[in-house]
Amino acid sequence: MDIKQILAVIASVVLLGAVSCKKAKSTEPENAPKKQAAPQRIVSLSPAATEIVCAVGAADKLVARSDFCDYPPEVKNLPSAGGFDGKTISLETLLAFSPDFVYMTKGMHDFLVQPLEARGIRTYLSEADSVQSVFDEILEIGQITGNQKKADELCKKIADEIETLRSSFYAEERPPVYWEIWNAPYMSVGGKSFLNELISIAGGKNIFSEVQQTYPVVSDEAIIAANPKVIFISDAYKNGGEAIKARDGWQKIDAVKNGQIFSLNADIISRPGPRIAQAAELLHQKIHARNEKADSEE
Repeated sequence: MDIKQILAVIASVVLLGAVSCKKAKSTEPENAPKKQAAPQRIVSLSPAATEIVCAVGAADKLVARSDFCDYPPEVKNLPSAGGFDGKTISLETLLAFSPDFVYMTKGMHDFLVQPLEARGIRTYLSEADSVQSVFDEILEIGQITGNQKKADELCKKIADEIETLRSSFYAEERPPVYWEIWNAPYMSVGGKSFLNELISIAGGKNIFSEVQQTYPVVSDEAIIAANPKVIFISDAYKNGGEAIKARDGWQKIDAVKNGQIFSLNADIISRPGPRIAQAAELLHQKIHARNEKADSEE
């Protein structure tokens, strides 16, 4: 996965919210429009969307997915409708799958909404920008696909897992964490990002949490001054840990001195979907590791 692909995935991810499982409204006004039938032919254009569709029990309705949709593994057997970036997807390709529902990402696929809806095809633009909004989206997709009960059970399970994780480190130190999104220039995780919330849930303190941007460009001087005890990098970096150790002035950083540089599976960590509790648990294990092998990969 190259940086363009990484940033394309990141573009759909922005999180900061409370962890709870909202219930969808069970009543509608008398003049509410008649509920639409559950879709029978779904095209999903993002990895997180595909994971949600499958997790709520509608995997059998998927007829196509994006190039980057690879979980659960069986979705790789489906034909591809294109890449994640909107520039790699054409209306003609989508229509060839005769969908009645197309699940997309806001900011990436907006241009497809009008022409699809003009043809009577239902659309959904994901706007998951917090843990809470992930729950809300799961519930909405469950309702749309006729799997509301399963979606509600899934939300409760995820929320319980996150709360269990949080309760396990109340007395623990919150080590400062630096998450490197890219290094030319240095790009990290700001206070409005999905990953900032995951770091907090996992028991760490993002060194750039006060920066009110999603993925700010930062200086190496600021990183060194913050002295993170843990450094995370994407598994897209090859030999990334060794490269970090060799940077001028970085040898004084605690994470470098103590070998706490971890390469993580970006597919698990970056997707605002059903595996957010798994992602938080993985971060927790690394953030509170003490004698783990440096530059390990999960």
